[in-house]
Amino acid sequence: MGNAYVMVVMGIILAKAVGFFREIFFSGTFGTSIEADIYLQVFNLVNLIFAGIGVALSTLVIKNMNKAENAGNEKAYVSSFLRKSFFAVTAVAALMALFAKPIVTKLLLPGIDEAHVGLAVNLMYIMVPSLVFVVIAYIISGVLQNEKVFFVTAIMSLPFNAVIIASLFIPDVSLTTVAIVTTIGWFLHIAILLPSFFGKGYSLISKTKGAGIIKDKNSEILWIFLSNMMFQLLFYTDRAFVSSAEGMASTLGYASNLFVIIASIFVVAMSTVFFPAISKNYEEGQIEYVNGLVKYIITVMVAIFLPYLLVAGLFGKDIIRLLYERDAFTPEATSAVSSVLFIYSLGVLGYIAQELFNKILYLAGKYKYCVCGTISVVILNAATNSLISRYASDDLFYGCGISCKTMLIAASSSFFLFCYAVMISFAIKSVIGKYWKKDLLTDIIKIFISRAAAFAVYFIFNRFCPLFTHGQFTFIIPLAACGVVYIILIAATGVLKHLIRKER
Repeated sequence: MGNAYVMVVMGIILAKAVGFFREIFFSGTFGTSIEADIYLQVFNLVNLIFAGIGVALSTLVIKNMNKAENAGNEKAYVSSFLRKSFFAVTAVAALMALFAKPIVTKLLLPGIDEAHVGLAVNLMYIMVPSLVFVVIAYIISGVLQNEKVFFVTAIMSLPFNAVIIASLFIPDVSLTTVAIVTTIGWFLHIAILLPSFFGKGYSLISKTKGAGIIKDKNSEILWIFLSNMMFQLLFYTDRAFVSSAEGMASTLGYASNLFVIIASIFVVAMSTVFFPAISKNYEEGQIEYVNGLVKYIITVMVAIFLPYLLVAGLFGKDIIRLLYERDAFTPEATSAVSSVLFIYSLGVLGYIAQELFNKILYLAGKYKYCVCGTISVVILNAATNSLISRYASDDLFYGCGISCKTMLIAASSSFFLFCYAVMISFAIKSVIGKYWKKDLLTDIIKIFISRAAAFAVYFIFNRFCPLFTHGQFTFIIPLAACGVVYIILIAATGVLKHLIRKER
C-alpha cells in the first residue's frame, strides 16, 4: 500500500497541478470581481457541497461492498446503488433549478446587487446538471478504489481542469461560456472512469438481480452525507457572510480552494489507498491491524502538514505572488488571499478528521459522533459569524489586505475545525482501541523537532538577508533549504523509515 499511496499522490499532484493552473488563469481573467464572486459561489456548490455528497456515497459503497452479506453480489449491488443514486440526485438537481433564484439571493450570495442577480441565476441553470455528474463519478471512483484501481481515480479531474483552462484562452471569454465548459468538464469525470469500470465487469444497469444484496439504509446515507458536509458548509457560510463586500467572497474562495487543492493531494490519496483496506480488515475482525494503519496514517499526516503550515505561514505570500499576481489579480489580492490561506490551513486537522477518521466511525455504525459534531460546529460557526458581522470592524487588518471582520470569520472556521478534530480523535478509540501509544508520540515529537530545525533555517535567512528571503524568485532558495534540513532531520531521527515502510 505504501507504493500505491505514492502512485496515487503523484496522480493527484498531476491533476491538481492542472487544477491549480485553472485557478491561476481564472484569477488572471476575472480577478476578485463580482463576476468571480458569482462563479466561485455557484462552482463551489458543486465542487464542495456535491463533491461532499459524492465522497459520502463513495464511502458507503466501499463499506457495503466489503460486507459478508454482499459476497458474490458486488456487481449487482453497485448497479443498484448507482441507479438509485442517479434518480435521487436528478430529483435534487431539478428542485435546485426550480428554486435557483432564492438559492442565489438567500443562500449563496445574499448581498448581491439586483444588476447581477440574472447572471447568477443563469449560471445556476447552466451548472445544475453538474450535480448529477459529480455524484455518479465519485461513486464509480469508490468502486474502482475497492478494486485497487487507483491511478485513474486519482487523475479523473484532469480533463475537467484542462477544458476549463482551454476556455479561458478564448479572447474576452464570457462567464457564461466558462460555466458551460465547466458543466461539460464535470461529465468528463465519468467518461475517464468508465473504461476501467466496464473493464472490471461492472455495468450501469445490472444484468442479474443478485438475490443476496443487502439493502442500503436511508438513514445511514443521510448520516454519512451530513457528516461529510462540515468542511464545505463552513466555507460556504464564511463566504455568505462577507458577500456584501465586493471581492471578499472570491478572496475566501481562492484561499479555500487552494487549501483544498493542497490538502486533498495527501488526504484524499491516503483515503483512496487505505480506506478499502481498513474496511476489509475491520469486517474480518482484524482490529489490531486497523489500529496499526491508523497510527501510520497519523504519522504520515503530521509529517506532511506540519511543514506545510510552516510554508503557508512564512512563504505563503511569496508563493501566491509568484503564481497568481498578474492582470486583474493585484498585490492587495495577494496579501488578502495569502492571509486567509494561512488561517484556513490552521483547520487542517478538521479536514483530516472529516476525510479520514470519520470513516472509521462509519464502519462501526457510530454516526452520532460525526453527525452531532458536524451540526454543532456548523451552527456555532454561523452564530459566531453573525456576531462578528455585527460587531467587528471593517477596517483593514494590518498588512493583510482584508478587514478585521473577514479575518475573524475565517479564524472562526479554523477554530471549530480544530475542536471537531479533537473530539473525533477521542471517539475512534472506542472502535480501534488505544492508539496514542509511545511509538506514535515519539515519532510526532521527532517531527516537531525537525520542523523547529527548518524554522531555524528560515530565521537565519530572514534575519540576515530579508530581501533575498522574500524576493520575487529568490525565496525559493531559503524555502528549499528549509525543506532539505527537515528531510535530513526526519531521516536522522528514524521517522522516515517508518513513513516508507511497506504494508501487506
